[in-house]
Amino acid sequence: MSKIKFQDVLRDSIQSLFGTNPSAQEIIDSYPTAHLIGTEAIQTGGGTFFDIFAKKGRNEWAEVEKLLLHFKSLGVRQSALIRGDFLLGYEPQPYDVIRALVFEYASMGMNILQNFHGLNDAACLSGVAQAVAEAQDAGYDIIAQGTICIEDNPNITVARCLAFAEELVELGHKGFYLKSASGRLSAYFVYELVSALYKRFPDHEVHIHAHSTYGEAPVCYMAAVLAAVELNKDITMDVQHPALSGSTAQPSMNKMLNLIKNYPDERVATKSPQLNNDAIKASMSSLYGLRFQYRNYESRYNSELVEAMYYARTPGGASATLKSIPGLVENLGRLTGVNGHHADWDQIQIAIYKMQAEILEDLGQPTQVTPYAANTTGQAALSLWNQLEGRDKYHSLYPGIADYLVGRHGKVPSSTSKKLITKALKQLNLKTSEKYTKAVDRPDGIPIAEEKLVEVGLLKPTLRQNISASLLKDSGSFKAIEHILSVANECNSPDIPPQLPFYAMPPNPKIRADGSGFNRDIRDAVSVIGGYSKLQEIAERVLHIKQLVDRRYIFPAGEEDLEKKWLRANIERLRLIIENIPLKLSKANFTDGQKMIMLDGNNTNNIHLTIRDAVDQKGPGLYDFMIKILEVES
Repeated sequence: MSKIKFQDVLRDSIQSLFGTNPSAQEIIDSYPTAHLIGTEAIQTGGGTFFDIFAKKGRNEWAEVEKLLLHFKSLGVRQSALIRGDFLLGYEPQPYDVIRALVFEYASMGMNILQNFHGLNDAACLSGVAQAVAEAQDAGYDIIAQGTICIEDNPNITVARCLAFAEELVELGHKGFYLKSASGRLSAYFVYELVSALYKRFPDHEVHIHAHSTYGEAPVCYMAAVLAAVELNKDITMDVQHPALSGSTAQPSMNKMLNLIKNYPDERVATKSPQLNNDAIKASMSSLYGLRFQYRNYESRYNSELVEAMYYARTPGGASATLKSIPGLVENLGRLTGVNGHHADWDQIQIAIYKMQAEILEDLGQPTQVTPYAANTTGQAALSLWNQLEGRDKYHSLYPGIADYLVGRHGKVPSSTSKKLITKALKQLNLKTSEKYTKAVDRPDGIPIAEEKLVEVGLLKPTLRQNISASLLKDSGSFKAIEHILSVANECNSPDIPPQLPFYAMPPNPKIRADGSGFNRDIRDAVSVIGGYSKLQEIAERVLHIKQLVDRRYIFPAGEEDLEKKWLRANIERLRLIIENIPLKLSKANFTDGQKMIMLDGNNTNNIHLTIRDAVDQKGPGLYDFMIKILEVES
């Protein structure tokens, strides 16, 4: 009997929402019941969970190990997203480095490596597949899952995906991981692809992953489910804990459960996964708290910006890397501003993404996933800058785009502009494009890394230090070798967590001079209503309501009624939270005078200002939208 299964993609929420800023310990502490919920696996590694750990001044190996050993001790089956030969970095690695990293991860309890290349080039995946096979021979419980990157893209067809799947199977991959970083997908395409994969490869299970950025993920998940169930096959979908879901992360496990149970076809509705709702609720407050603490790293909702991102097929967040390019943001702000006023960051991004939609065809329509997403957005920003200053938009090529165009990142789509390829060759002083060199054909990297470390005084580098020296690259103020040395000498300086606003700090009530009670301030009021976790819950609900009102979600046929149900349920829950605030203050023995101060909208120290701050952090004008929607629905 076929099953519908969930994978909790914890790693991707931390990366997509918070830019991998929390530490491993913060992640563990905020999600104490992850292992009890009932998901098939938890994604605990890969992506930026190495490179960014290091760039935040942390010991990247200690962070990875802490996470993997924690979940291993709880009996969790763990997965990691691996960028093929690029591993956890941005340049292809030789086989000895790949093998060393795979064995290190396997020894820490990693079970599944979701092995991907953005343009579905099998040559870039062979190294990881071979290393996993050797790890299996050595007795480790680990597999390589063949990833097929998909999106609404003319380069991506069912026929091409099936041909690539053949190559994945030949390399020894087990199962298929359909990955859409942009979340731009057609449900019809997903249905056809999943059906075709199961018919051609009946022994390989299909797993689907898509981001919620444009609201297309849920309907595409359900299309995959229907295709699998019709053929009596299992299907796994990537979901998030409700407190970490939506925005640029993945769909909520609760929402997907609701869609499955409500599905008009009984063959689907009766296969709903069994989740532990108490375990989900038990981590709700702490995860909302983490989201509040790192809220400044999360993308804000702006309907015009989302529209521009949609046509650029961007995963979201790719533009954040542009702030590190000297002068770029300042100049674009000046050039895109009006009447001498600099444009704000949202306006700059809208202009960049409009340019990105314009240049995609010239670039050969690269799939918008690492590293192509960041590189495409980088080129769009440079092209915009060039154009606004009167130059040809391809006057200069972004370094990552130049490398892509000459073949250094794998195959280049045949539709790519020949003029751009010629320009990239000239920029890199090459006569012809480069043929991608497979990992096994590259010179060993460990000895080169070791030599670098010995030269700077690390006389006996460990294998992990050598891997770090191979993967980590200088970027802005971050110097890879200096970082490895500082970690070895235990003098690295990890970034500290963001400082909470005053109202979110622990309360400090003081006894009045006459002993008749306590003097209390806004910190006490926030604590009484549920702390800053409750403020974040309010903010997430308001954003969810706004997205529903803006029709940002696409519902499967026969489940359109859920749109109104979700909208009504969120408004009622929001109303209940707001209306209960005075009651909670009373139960906490706030005096009438203290309540008046905390509830008075004209007072500079009131609870409504804290709610406004939390809600408007999700998007400009959302607090005023909340007030209006509560008035209209009252």
